[in-house]
Amino acid sequence: MFVKPIILLVTSFFLAFTMQISFSADQEHEIKLTFLGTGAPRPSAKRYGPSILVEAGEYKILVDAGPGMRERIFEAGGFELLTDIHHVLITHLHYDHTIELPNLWLTGWLFGRKTNMKVYGPEGTTELMNHFEDAYDWDLRYRYMTNVHKEGSDLITTDVDPGVFFNENGLKITAFNVAHLPINIETEELLGLEGATYGYRIDYKGRSVVFSGDTRSLPGSEIIDISKGVDVLVHETQIPYPGATKEALLANVSMSVHSTPAQVAHVFNQARPRMGIYSHIIPPETTREKLLGMTDYDGIMEVAEDLMTLMIGEEITIGEAKNEGNVIFLEADAVDD
Repeated sequence: MFVKPIILLVTSFFLAFTMQISFSADQEHEIKLTFLGTGAPRPSAKRYGPSILVEAGEYKILVDAGPGMRERIFEAGGFELLTDIHHVLITHLHYDHTIELPNLWLTGWLFGRKTNMKVYGPEGTTELMNHFEDAYDWDLRYRYMTNVHKEGSDLITTDVDPGVFFNENGLKITAFNVAHLPINIETEELLGLEGATYGYRIDYKGRSVVFSGDTRSLPGSEIIDISKGVDVLVHETQIPYPGATKEALLANVSMSVHSTPAQVAHVFNQARPRMGIYSHIIPPETTREKLLGMTDYDGIMEVAEDLMTLMIGEEITIGEAKNEGNVIFLEADAVDD
């Protein structure tokens, strides 16, 4: 019974981009998503590195921190948003999912955040964040000496196991294993790299979103059961690069640890989310029309673009983040008394 409203709202999204109209953020919703980056390791001026902001009640949660994330946050909400993100979920330790972590940590703190940033991720996340703190120790001590507040400058990092690891004030976050560790392409056996790679499910006030992280989703993958009946399922995808050049061969090596549109279609058909969304698109220049044409799924789905928003409530509304990036810091009201 929700198919027609979503179709109309999807249509509205494309009209909004054409007409440069922004949707209001004060509509009725329980969860809001802002796609800060929908691309991959390969640089793109259109699709920045993978990063999605989740807003649920008082919580602002970042899922991954890919290249360009800080600037996209600034575009979406200016200094106030940049200084108001306190929780970060890392799906795995690839650089294109973690490189902007020190940028968010230090920039948010320097310009007003006084609450320590909390970072959650698989085994190795704490070690990574400790290295970031060591690397920027001189920077921190410099700023303390110039009277920058110390509150909010620490990092609180937790390596989590699969299962529910956060459950408070109606917000529940669940980590689950996904298949992104390196394998022998011929035998499909794991090559023995330590650690884990995760997807996440976020539930809040009866609404739910699943983020696949980077994964090769196959029949029997855990993501199918954990995603059944969710409001929104955000899934990555990769299509083969044509040709036999050295560049094409290099690009296609990662096909063994990412999902083709056909594999994603199987997940969508089994899980039947209210809406399926492509993000973390490899290669980033792949068009919406090409991806949708390659996905054999009869449900509602879309291809995320940078700064696209989803309001998830009784209806799922697609819009565009407001551009607040031109606000002068002195007028931002981002610093607490």
